[in-house]
Amino acid sequence: MNNEQKRDLCLALMRADSEAAVIGILTAAGLWENKRVWRLYGDRENNFSTIGNQQNRPDAALVEKLVNSVDARLMHECLARGINAESPAAPQSIREAVVKFFEDGRTSGSVFGGQVKAWDNEMRRDVARGITLAATGVKGQEGDPCLTIADLGEGQTPRQFLETFLSLEKSNKLRIPFVQGKFNMGGTGVLEFCGKKNFQLIISRRSPRILNGNFNHPTDDEWGFTLVRREDPSGNRRSSSYIFLAPVDADAHPQQGEVLTFAAEKMPIFPDGAEPYAREAEWGTLIKLYEYSLPGHRSHILRKAGLLSRLELLLPELALPIRLHECRPGYGGHPGSYETTLTGLGVRLDEGGRAENLESDFPVSVEMTCAGEPMTATIFAFKKGRAETYRKSEGIIFAVNGQTHGYLTVDFFRRGKVGLSYLADSILVIVDCTKITGRGRELLFMNSRDRLRDGDLRKQVEQELEDLLKNQQGLRDLRERRRREEIQSRIEDSKPLEQILESLLKHSPTLANLFLFGKHASNPFKQIKTGAEDKPYQGETYPTFFNFKAKDPGYELNRDAHINMRCRIAFETDAVNDYLSRSVDPGTFSLFVLAGEDRREVKDLGFASNVNLQNGIANLSIKFPETCQVGDTLKFVAVVNDATRPEPFENRFNVRVQKPAEPGSGQGGREKPPKSEGGDEREMPGGLDLPECIRVPKEKWNEQSPPFDQHTALVVKDNGKGADAANGESEKIIYDFFINADNVHLQRFLKYELKGGEDDKVAKSRFELGMMLTGLALIYQDKLDRKQGDANDYAAESESKEPIEKRVASATKALAPFLLPMIDALGALDEEKVGVGSASGEAT
Repeated sequence: MNNEQKRDLCLALMRADSEAAVIGILTAAGLWENKRVWRLYGDRENNFSTIGNQQNRPDAALVEKLVNSVDARLMHECLARGINAESPAAPQSIREAVVKFFEDGRTSGSVFGGQVKAWDNEMRRDVARGITLAATGVKGQEGDPCLTIADLGEGQTPRQFLETFLSLEKSNKLRIPFVQGKFNMGGTGVLEFCGKKNFQLIISRRSPRILNGNFNHPTDDEWGFTLVRREDPSGNRRSSSYIFLAPVDADAHPQQGEVLTFAAEKMPIFPDGAEPYAREAEWGTLIKLYEYSLPGHRSHILRKAGLLSRLELLLPELALPIRLHECRPGYGGHPGSYETTLTGLGVRLDEGGRAENLESDFPVSVEMTCAGEPMTATIFAFKKGRAETYRKSEGIIFAVNGQTHGYLTVDFFRRGKVGLSYLADSILVIVDCTKITGRGRELLFMNSRDRLRDGDLRKQVEQELEDLLKNQQGLRDLRERRRREEIQSRIEDSKPLEQILESLLKHSPTLANLFLFGKHASNPFKQIKTGAEDKPYQGETYPTFFNFKAKDPGYELNRDAHINMRCRIAFETDAVNDYLSRSVDPGTFSLFVLAGEDRREVKDLGFASNVNLQNGIANLSIKFPETCQVGDTLKFVAVVNDATRPEPFENRFNVRVQKPAEPGSGQGGREKPPKSEGGDEREMPGGLDLPECIRVPKEKWNEQSPPFDQHTALVVKDNGKGADAANGESEKIIYDFFINADNVHLQRFLKYELKGGEDDKVAKSRFELGMMLTGLALIYQDKLDRKQGDANDYAAESESKEPIEKRVASATKALAPFLLPMIDALGALDEEKVGVGSASGEAT
């Protein structure tokens, strides 16, 4: 082929929007069936073992491609300036690179700190034109779209394709501190989701500013292109292999050729509005993914439920903005409906109407340390019904340099040690893990960067998050307010049902002893001071004081703490809530252990800690490491500083480590349950308090979270009182019970099966009490399971075992059709009927 023919072949492949079209183009060129012109990806026959073991979700795999484009743009700006990317002269972090290459000289002296959320819309849009994602092909449910990613990055010479785009496990970026990609899989995770043939087109040209006239090969300033495909197992080969088009010199070196090249000043690799491949570029890279599988995201990519919202979640703090284009025919509308700028969830939450979507005093950011690894958790509390706009099942997102690396579901908030069931559908937590060490990153995340790795570090992180969320005062206040709103108006109507249950238990010692009920609180709600919620907190950007709560500056605090419990210290200040976490000029809170005049940071000594600042109160929580011993006296100094202070605030306190808190001592340890004389010697979990019982009529179904339907029978929610008891260290969990008063099976029984003369109130009470006792039995068994099993298996609790609240809802939903007929049938049994059945050998 001559130069024009190769260019035309490249353009035809770029504009093809189906696998069939690609096969037709290659067949006509005599390339599809010619095995000599196809080369093994990474020159490895068993490359499927690596490529097939990447991200397990198409959206997460797509994000890797976008991150590679961001890396390429940063690399271009560095190399085009003549800076060695691995030298000390290069930026040492992604944010530093953004400041140096994109903010300096264009921000009029403003300090943005490398944060896209601080840029204005014009700057975001201008920078975003350098990375685009365009959807082409068929519309919506007609099939999967083709996705094309283009960037003005460094680009690659044709001879470097095998070392970069088509490489596996090479260390191209390993020593470059300001890029995200480290594992060098070439973004191969997307291949598994590219149609049935797994096609990916790659087009690239090296930036002339980087080449600067220095050529190692005559084709260095030309465009190179290739197509990747999957070859099915055949003959003695038991697994698939990925191969790429490499016909240059293939006659002399079969299956060892080079990619096609052609000379052209420009190529139309970028979209313009709704028109794909319309804006030309002198260099850069285009990646096209054919018929990319995106279940649930086939609709307009810019709409609320489209791809845009999913990418925002997976890239919450995007290093550089990206321009998204919807180019599929049939998606008409005004010009603004064709394109928008992807900036990440952080920007959307900041600018998408915070007052309309978030509760007051949120978001809140908390500094925490686990196994010496520093992290920042930002807590977003949404108003009712607003969270689903921003996330689906994700409750806690773990991000590194703005990219999601794993998450925990909203079920985390329903754990007994967290006690936030009433807020589970309204919370999103983003944990920034950018500052953790390389070793910590390897311990916490899988190499695919889309899920957490099981292990000790994950366990410690989850424990720290449990403590942080359980004791975050703003969440506790919000939970109580939501609970009050949900049940206060209906609780009096349910009092008779509660009294019947209490009476039933009094007349059944077996049930009473089995469930080990405690006393019911006379007031199910916490007292709220009048006016406490009406005065918004107004803090200082830079605090004028930061000392122990209710103590004068310079006071040295002494505290006793049990070795098996956390030590908690409260400070008061006039600082704004985001003083320790804001992106520009934040304050710092450092905690040291003193040994004479020497200071060592607690994170280096194995302590876990978090400091939670909200509305003038900073709560410090410290967990002792295994090296601490009973009788130790630990001397701490908390140091708070910022750029405006000539000297930092220092607060010294001493902690005497006491023996472990005894069970049942009232010191926060677990209660020692009673056991019968001469009976089973196993320990039993603490008792269940008598639950609050709330009837939910049909007209209130949609007010529940999640909403009820006709088949819902019983829903239980941890009301948080157990987690609040004894500073959250108690094992007791207290539930509110929500009973569907208009369950379809209950109503059907009352209408068709209720015998003449029977009171429907009795049948209703039987249904409701039966459901409540079933729920209590399931909760009790769950407590037994957790007590007898490994109560610290946090990975198992978060992923493999369904939360008890979901199990109760599922089990009672299944029981509802049979409960009342079963009670009737069992109640009709008498000695005569049992005797007849036994004598005849028939089952009764």
